Amino acid sequence: MNRSSLSRELALRIGLAARALPDTSPKLFVSVLRACAGPVLDERKIAQLGEAQLHQALGNFGVKTDADTVRNALDLLQHPASQTQPAPQPRLADLPGSILVAVGSDDPQRVVGHFGSCRQFLVYQVSAGEARLIDVRSVDSEAQRRHDDKNTYRAQLIADCRVLYVASIGGPAAAKIIKYGLHPIKTEQGEAINQVINQLQSVLSQTPPPWLAKSMGIAPASRICFEQES
Repeated sequence: MNRSSLSRELALRIGLAARALPDTSPKLFVSVLRACAGPVLDERKIAQLGEAQLHQALGNFGVKTDADTVRNALDLLQHPASQTQPAPQPRLADLPGSILVAVGSDDPQRVVGHFGSCRQFLVYQVSAGEARLIDVRSVDSEAQRRHDDKNTYRAQLIADCRVLYVASIGGPAAAKIIKYGLHPIKTEQGEAINQVINQLQSVLSQTPPPWLAKSMGIAPASRICFEQES
């Protein structure tokens, strides 16, 4: 297949999906896709590609990975690439009632992928009336490989946050996150980040649950009326 037959948009998505897979170059990933969909790749064939089919084809090419990582790569492959990620802003030191919120996603606009395979965490400072991206923390593959436990490494990367939004996370990883004082919240795959942040702001502006109120610095006496956690 001639590279010129690929649209710029599809070529970008193939590159992003390849990055989400272990030891997979874009060239190798194109070969995997050809094995699945034929020599000529187009939007229709990519849209029809199934997770099990892709997983098997990767295995045939010697790429060993798990179902969550394949699902993440397929989502990046099949959905149009989002706009360029906005530049982080300085953290506001004098923003009362604010917390740090991490979003595990390789897409700057949508919550995509699995906690154990995403390549970055977007960190937001959020209060009832303000939300700003203050940091983008990339996963260092070499540092993660040297660590005894990759879930612990990732938890430590966002240990100053109080909430983690992610499309998928396993039980053992969730337990590690909670140990570091974070509250993991699963979202729908592909849900807009600004939407989940807006929902959190709505909670902060009303009656936040006890665990969240504590993170916001609300005194225990003001939490007597709280009855349930979200």
